[in-house]
Amino acid sequence: MDYSIVTDASIALKWYVRDEVDAEHAFAILLDYEQGRFRFIVPRLFYYEIVNAVHIAVRRKRITEEEGRDIIKDTLYLQMTVSDSPEILQNAYRFARKYNISVYDAVYLSAAKENSSDFYTADRKLYETLKGKENSVRWVADYHINKQSG
Repeated sequence: MDYSIVTDASIALKWYVRDEVDAEHAFAILLDYEQGRFRFIVPRLFYYEIVNAVHIAVRRKRITEEEGRDIIKDTLYLQMTVSDSPEILQNAYRFARKYNISVYDAVYLSAAKENSSDFYTADRKLYETLKGKENSVRWVADYHINKQSG
């Protein structure tokens, strides 16, 4: 399987919290992954961010404590390739400086670049900042359009 996707926690949370905007597009990504159409690549940071997002969703009473535990367990069992080289952090710093984005966001872009992968996000501000500047960055709702043309 040659095709891979880097995804961030903004996409992964939509897999489970279905009242999120564009959740159906994020879920389509997950379903295609489960059907073996591509592999997921994530920086190690992904796991910390998804656990934090779940914590916030429970705190805001969007999901129950039990649902939160299940989401974390389900996410940990997905067979994702962790991209964890020192170069990812060095390049993340460079991207953060270049585009005035957080290093946390830049880590995903760096992982996508290192692995020649598309990077899907549902973070509108991040997407708008990188759109037209980094050709690997994709908006969640454009998943099928890009998949068919790419």
